[in-house]
Amino acid sequence: MFYGTFWLFSQEGTQQGDPLGQLLFCNTIQPPLLSLASKLTHGYLDDFTLGRNVVTVAQDVRRTAEPGSKMGLILNAAKFQLLAHSSLVVDDRILRSFSRVEPGDTTLLSAPLFLGRILI
Repeated sequence: MFYGTFWLFSQEGTQQGDPLGQLLFCNTIQPPLLSLASKLTHGYLDDFTLGRNVVTVAQDVRRTAEPGSKMGLILNAAKFQLLAHSSLVVDDRILRSFSRVEPGDTTLLSAPLFLGRILI
């Protein structure tokens, strides 16, 4: 882009509001998602859901974070949730940094996923 003698160089990414932005993001993140070992692997834009045993999910989080950081995508552990019963022991440092939610307190798009306190 230029104005008179001034040049403005667009060096990376799409402009905010560009409808191609989401498509390009999804095309970029698809290969790492397909490489995950979790049985439950869903992604919608930058929201991911992983499900399996603690070790596999922890490995998948790392497997997603590593290529993501090379592309400028940084995991924000403050926004992550670990859906697990309180009796489940989690030794992994990354998973322990996630906020822990009991199954009975879990919702998806404001709808309860399991029987529990959220229905009362």
